[in-house]
Amino acid sequence: MKRFAQRTPGVLLLTLTLLLLATACTRPRSEGERYEIMVLADSTRHAALAPVLDSLFADQWMTLMPESRLAWRWADPAQLDLYLSRRNLLIAVDGPAEGPVGRFLENLLGAGVQDRIRKEEAFLFRKPEAFARDQLLLILAAPTPESFQRQARERTAEVRTQFLEHEQAAEREGYRSTRLQKALEDSLALACGFRLSIPPDWFVVQGVEQPPFIRLRRLNPDRWITVHWSEGPDSLRLTEEGLRSVRVRLGRLFWDKDFPEAGHSRFSTVRINGLEATLLEGIWGTDAYVGGGPFLLYAVHVPGAAGLPQGRTFYIDAAVLNPGGPKSPFLHQLSQLVATFAGTDAEGKAIGPLQPEELEE
Repeated sequence: MKRFAQRTPGVLLLTLTLLLLATACTRPRSEGERYEIMVLADSTRHAALAPVLDSLFADQWMTLMPESRLAWRWADPAQLDLYLSRRNLLIAVDGPAEGPVGRFLENLLGAGVQDRIRKEEAFLFRKPEAFARDQLLLILAAPTPESFQRQARERTAEVRTQFLEHEQAAEREGYRSTRLQKALEDSLALACGFRLSIPPDWFVVQGVEQPPFIRLRRLNPDRWITVHWSEGPDSLRLTEEGLRSVRVRLGRLFWDKDFPEAGHSRFSTVRINGLEATLLEGIWGTDAYVGGGPFLLYAVHVPGAAGLPQGRTFYIDAAVLNPGGPKSPFLHQLSQLVATFAGTDAEGKAIGPLQPEELEE
């Protein structure tokens, strides 16, 4: 911060403006950790903005030790060449422009937009690839600190979704651009009634006809995806208790002392390939040794899967074992692999994208 203190606001503003003009012509590729957001704000506002940002990005995975789905850190305006090319950048201004970041934002947005901000007619601005390729820049601007807090609270889900979808799309694009295991994917599509993108470092560790399931695994750290299915629309998918009973059964197919921890679960609805699905997030453990980790159990009914009129209900269990290490990066990876799931017809062709289906008994 010493170098920052030695710079005048005018010099910093000029630096920001010149960098914006330069990157408009020759944008570098964005850098930085996935699911990490760098926040640029005037240093005099850090103390007031920090609790608001903590609340904004408070969404956490179901893990024993707290792990956020999105992490945020302050960007140092004195090192603009380092931070303006970050893949996730948030500029936050909660009042009149008094510091260099606030004045830079005024020049960036223009008088008409500033008037809308003062009237609380605008708060969130999205600028993809503003300073770097594959970058997402979000701007949050309000006329007063109180207005900023209220509008941030009201639009929390929107801000999170913007950053999450940006990273999730990049992760799925990474799968598409790598050499996937097409022969294995095709064999599953024909034999099991589903298709799933399988990166080259994953392998099949189990496959059983009764009860029917396939387990895929990757090491370092250990993580796996189990796909189990039943004929027709299985009602167990509709409730938390039903999904918990399925998780007990799937866990013990791999290890007979595996169980989901009581009191550590969250039930919700999501979409997979256009179909409404259910999701049970929880923590698995074992009686045999001290160990365990988070799991994501999805359930979706796919009409017409495997050529059957009633289709199949698929249960997709994704879990990770990384003792003493972070779980969030691998839960993101697992959730995006599951996002590539699709039921297939009798010829092995993917069914979908499908229209949303209402959950019914």
